[in-house]
Amino acid sequence: MKIGIANDSAIAVEALRRALRLRPQHEVVWVARDGAEAVALCAKETPDLLLMDLVMPVMDGVAATQRIMADTPCAILVVTVSVDANTSRVFDAMGYGAIDAVDTPGVTTGMTEANATPFFKKIDMLARLVGTRRFIPAADTFSDTWVITRRERLVAIGASAGGPAALAILLAGLPQDFPAAIVIVQHVDERFAPGMAEWLSRDSKLPVRLAEEGSRPKAGTVLLAAPTTI
Repeated sequence: MKIGIANDSAIAVEALRRALRLRPQHEVVWVARDGAEAVALCAKETPDLLLMDLVMPVMDGVAATQRIMADTPCAILVVTVSVDANTSRVFDAMGYGAIDAVDTPGVTTGMTEANATPFFKKIDMLARLVGTRRFIPAADTFSDTWVITRRERLVAIGASAGGPAALAILLAGLPQDFPAAIVIVQHVDERFAPGMAEWLSRDSKLPVRLAEEGSRPKAGTVLLAAPTTI
């Protein structure tokens, strides 16, 4: 794959380069030092995959993701020093079309194949998806989201890449007295599911809760199912 990197940290960029050298089938085609430069470089040479940091000068990763997905869509993986410390921004970026998120490999532990495993797991998954248009949705395109209603007044929603933005818009438009239970299955790393429930709750008039063993759908409540594997 041809890979672009958007990151203002020289240490993080070098860590990503070292990691990608372990997989010679991938090529770093350019490096942007801020979000605005990433937008410009994507327009000039759109990569197969963009590794997007979140906190950058001039334009942050969330705003850059929004611009890129609107103008020159490509697969975007959020790569930041700590995903857990930036959960809200991660889901904002996913809301605009970023597909997944992972910690920057090797910044604090040194680069080895073993400690880069989570990073390569995401890269390998995206490598299988690159080139399939439906996995690179624009921020205003939600063709991969299906809503199914039943007479029992249960709304089941399944979503993959691009789903968070569609879900946020949908839930924000529902009234507080919505007469059906809602269950959501979103393609998201189990680690991020609690943060996603909080993120979706920001604009929803309905409570959004993470589904647990024994949870039962109730009218006026949204249950988010966290997959155990991705």
